[in-house]
Amino acid sequence: MARLRVFLHSRLVLSGLLAVTLLAGYLVFRYFYEVAGDFPFSQEMLLVFIGAIATVLITALLLIQQTDLELRKEGQVLLLDRKAQIYNALIDHIGEIVEKGRLDPAALADLRVLNHKLAMVASAEVIDRFSDVLARLDTAGHDVLVDEAERREIMRAVAVLTYWMRRDLLGRIDTEDEEAVLAAIKANNADLE
Repeated sequence: MARLRVFLHSRLVLSGLLAVTLLAGYLVFRYFYEVAGDFPFSQEMLLVFIGAIATVLITALLLIQQTDLELRKEGQVLLLDRKAQIYNALIDHIGEIVEKGRLDPAALADLRVLNHKLAMVASAEVIDRFSDVLARLDTAGHDVLVDEAERREIMRAVAVLTYWMRRDLLGRIDTEDEEAVLAAIKANNADLE
């Protein structure tokens, strides 16, 4: 937020300077044009000076805007990378739990940490779908061992979760394509069972 205020302030200041320069340049040029009618060299020098100042100010405005866009873009790339890392770690961890067939305290502690990391970067849909996975893990964890039916239920919930993670990472919303992708993910999961 502070960066946005600085950007807007600097842009406003530069825009003001540009307007003042152009107005002052026009008035000075008008004065010299009338006074120095016999000296066209002074008129040309004044035009060069005004043009140089206007060019510098316009270039400064464009550079500030370009820098801001580049910083935003870089921030989005870093956020996307962080999301992908957390999503992959979460899927790997749930896979380890299902593979071991038991929900031990260390795995539960790691899952809690991943839950907090997920809460920082994930979309609302991903967090909602993750709660479904947690509910299935909770049900399976009552007797500490995870039986085959519980594993299938957990992996079905993870399949839906991965669809929402994919959607969050790609950021596209094409309803027809997305429904087909979700159906394919569920079908692939069912085939592996």
